[in-house]
Amino acid sequence: MSITQVVQQQEHLPLKERLRCFYRGTLFQVIILGLISFTQPGIWSAISNLGAGGQAEPYVVNNSYVVAFGIMIFLSPVAAIVGNIVGVRWVLMFGTIGYVPYSAALYCNTVYGTQWFMLFGAATCGLSASALWTAEATIAVSYPEPAKRGLYIAIWLAINKIGGIAASAVTLALNINGEQKGTIDPKTYLAPIGLQCLGLPLSFLISPPEKVIREDGTKVSMGNPDRSFKTQIIALGQVFKRKEVWLLIPVFISNGWGGTYNGNFMAAYFSVRSRALISFLNSTVCVILDLVVGVGLDLKRFRRSLKAKYTWLIITALFSAMWIWTIVLQIDFASKRSISLDWSDSGFSYAAGNNFFYKILSEVIFVWVYWIIGTYDSDIDTLALTSGIVRSGESLGQTLSSKVGSLKKVTLLTNIIVAAVVFWASVPTTTWASWLVPDTPHSSLEEKDDSADDVAVVFPVKV
Repeated sequence: MSITQVVQQQEHLPLKERLRCFYRGTLFQVIILGLISFTQPGIWSAISNLGAGGQAEPYVVNNSYVVAFGIMIFLSPVAAIVGNIVGVRWVLMFGTIGYVPYSAALYCNTVYGTQWFMLFGAATCGLSASALWTAEATIAVSYPEPAKRGLYIAIWLAINKIGGIAASAVTLALNINGEQKGTIDPKTYLAPIGLQCLGLPLSFLISPPEKVIREDGTKVSMGNPDRSFKTQIIALGQVFKRKEVWLLIPVFISNGWGGTYNGNFMAAYFSVRSRALISFLNSTVCVILDLVVGVGLDLKRFRRSLKAKYTWLIITALFSAMWIWTIVLQIDFASKRSISLDWSDSGFSYAAGNNFFYKILSEVIFVWVYWIIGTYDSDIDTLALTSGIVRSGESLGQTLSSKVGSLKKVTLLTNIIVAAVVFWASVPTTTWASWLVPDTPHSSLEEKDDSADDVAVVFPVKV
């Protein structure tokens, strides 16, 4: 029976059953996951994209990032283990609690200069982000049907960017007259804080994996039924030994590194309202880009292995060009005494375009790397542990780059050269990882991407 016939059978069900199928369906689940991501890391990223968290100087903010990401290095794998034992949904819920204190701390630091509160908020953010980053990646990769995985990962990341669009639009409206460099209006933080409070209630709408209904009739693969702590520790060790995982860690480290430079670059050279405008445009374009890349990765015309290889080669070429451009730009800016770019200035488009190019390519890597993780395995336990490990690697990159960015004696030129070198150092391992992509996930209990002919009609019992 084809997927089309399965959908037609669902259409003849009573309204209550159709609503239940939609609520438990993968599309609804990924939309809710995207909304949770929008209210938590999406808002956090939107504030960060303003440059130095909207502050006039990046150094204290970067030190707070060191605290948050330093915690995540160690707790992301722990969150994966806990999620496999108690359920990934509960870990996701916990992950929505700690972002609000950090955003509130940015407001208080702007108004009252309470730097200690920023470090406290960074610690709560690190605890929650360890859980949320791991849980959301696990759900986004494991819940969707294999043939729609690229698109649904893209939807998750695209909705995340709505946070950037909303926060930057508010920021732009409140700072429309900010023609000089400096701190954004403190009122800017209030709307994002309110939006972040929605994350916890939204997390209750996420279904546990065993209740998810896929259109192709397959079930989310659960892996080992033994949920003991000992079993999960052994499983983590087994995943940690796999070369595919080790080979991907460098690209996670490098992808986080450039963000610190761009935040410092924005704070150093752009007016307040220009930073808000750039953040708004970046977020808007990335929503469209996520969907385009996701659909492209799901195309049946090419095998998974070929898509993985050629997409990565294109990314490498474009990223290399971007790093060279950025280094040339930074050498030019470093030779000038003082620069303050507003959107009415002649050099604004050139400098803003560089930041725009970086954001686009960084987003493409994000979609690609999570799609590639889903090509290696299909069961949710293994994907959770893999997500925990690579998220830990990403946090390591963010921690190191934030520490470098927090040092006043480290110039922006040094920062960008290090970021470029870190990326180029990740190219050989990521290229190897892309060459290891199978056309069907290892030990897959799911249907192949191109198999839509023989699927089981599965309507779980009412719960």
